[in-house]
Amino acid sequence: MSDPRGPNRRTFLKVLSAIPAAGALAAFLAPVLRYLKPNLEPGLGVPAGKLPPNLAEGDLPKGEPLPIARLEELQEPWSSKFFVFTQKYPQYTPELARAFTVPGVAIRLPWKVRFPGYKDGREPTDIVIFSRICPHLGCIFNYVPDWREITAGYGGYMPPPERRHGLLGCPCHLSIYDPADREQPGRVLSGPAPRPPRYFTYEVRDGVIVVTGAEPGGIA
Repeated sequence: MSDPRGPNRRTFLKVLSAIPAAGALAAFLAPVLRYLKPNLEPGLGVPAGKLPPNLAEGDLPKGEPLPIARLEELQEPWSSKFFVFTQKYPQYTPELARAFTVPGVAIRLPWKVRFPGYKDGREPTDIVIFSRICPHLGCIFNYVPDWREITAGYGGYMPPPERRHGLLGCPCHLSIYDPADREQPGRVLSGPAPRPPRYFTYEVRDGVIVVTGAEPGGIA
């Protein structure tokens, strides 16, 4: 005598075996559908099909001005101040923006350089302010005031005599940067980093160093 529950059981097993295939198909189609129908809706203040020409500019991250130190806190050459800057990235979501933090370091140099973050790089300054996110793979690098510690703990790099001063070193993949290079502050000295660290823009207001933004761009 056959079991009347047999067909139902077979149907159930077929449905169960089809679930992974359906999931894989959905995972494949989801990005295609998002591409065909972006989630920027008229309700977000942009008419459908009429994106403004400055939309890319509006996508740039922005943060509130952040006082990080008084000038007297960075009086001595190679003195430094660490801080965390918060900026918002506009997104095409109901939240409209997402906030991220960017660690940074301000360094007083013993000489002046043309630093792009200070008054568009046109006026020399002896204060440079870098993002501490390594351009290689996004690790957080360190400011090392004593170059001997770089040689001892960052892959054995031995800087030439003219660069034996405070340096920036990444502990992940041992990229080394010179924050005081006269031609390109943050110049890559050693390691896999493809470019200098990104910089912060800043102003000095009534003796206070105020970070106003971060150089736009990704890790590399």
